[in-house]
Amino acid sequence: MHPNRATFPLRLTLCLLGCANAAALATEAGVDNIGPGTDGFFMLPTDVDSLPDHMVAFNLYYNHYKSRKLNISSLGGKVPDVEIESTAVIPRLDYLSPVRVFGGRLAGYIAQPWLKQEVSVFGLRDTREGMGDTTVAPIILWDMGKNLTLAAALEITVPTGEYSVDRLANTSNNFYTYKPLFSFTWLPTDKTEVSMKTTYSFNEKNKDTDYKSGQIFHFDYSASYKLTDDLMLGINGYYLKQTTDDKQFGHTVQFAGQDVDDGVRGRVFAIGPALHFTFLKYASAEIRWARELDVENRPEGEMLWAKISIPYAF
Repeated sequence: MHPNRATFPLRLTLCLLGCANAAALATEAGVDNIGPGTDGFFMLPTDVDSLPDHMVAFNLYYNHYKSRKLNISSLGGKVPDVEIESTAVIPRLDYLSPVRVFGGRLAGYIAQPWLKQEVSVFGLRDTREGMGDTTVAPIILWDMGKNLTLAAALEITVPTGEYSVDRLANTSNNFYTYKPLFSFTWLPTDKTEVSMKTTYSFNEKNKDTDYKSGQIFHFDYSASYKLTDDLMLGINGYYLKQTTDDKQFGHTVQFAGQDVDDGVRGRVFAIGPALHFTFLKYASAEIRWARELDVENRPEGEMLWAKISIPYAF
């Protein structure tokens, strides 16, 4: 359900810094199908067992990301003359069923982003917009009491967007990703909320480039305080760390001219303020901003998320 972050300049950097292989133009170093920071306040509904047998929720996300920095650790830090801007609108449909599985309620969701990617690296520019990759997931929600909900899911991202090895910007990553997921929403008091979603990504190979991106551990987090009955103020953000190397043609990827294979492993932590507003009794709107810190082998920038959620029982 996530936009593809515009980490594509990392591909071009590999080539322009002297990589001899022509396929380096299309390397997926640092690219992911996660969309870090997607989820914030109330990642899960509370008091799940009291909800109607059949419920749907229409969610509309807006995301804007901008970066003027590209951090590559093996090259000594920031790469100059990089500008990345990504905009996404992501409708997502959730469904909660009465079916019981392992003591929880079975649910599912599907999301289809529309993306606009704008990339400028070393004087070269590219823009592409269109539908991105589709994400679907079955999910089980466990009601642990009125103040705690747990969930487990398997997200599958399908490469349905546009992709070309000759483009700097694409709306697809051109590979499948499977993400086991665990999340919770906890209300420690009547006025506080804490939520977290963790995923672990297993990426398939991009068949057009024979490039296989490494596995990634990631979590989104949110903590908030109720100012009024309808308004909450909080902090939110995300953490991402690549745990295995990128590989191409069966070999660990390294930057040109470097003596060691660093596998182009990415890392980022982000934090920022957020607001959540409830209207029409159960519907909600939120806006969240986060600044990226401690970045390695990825762009470093600022992320803005907005979301409207409207549930319906039938």
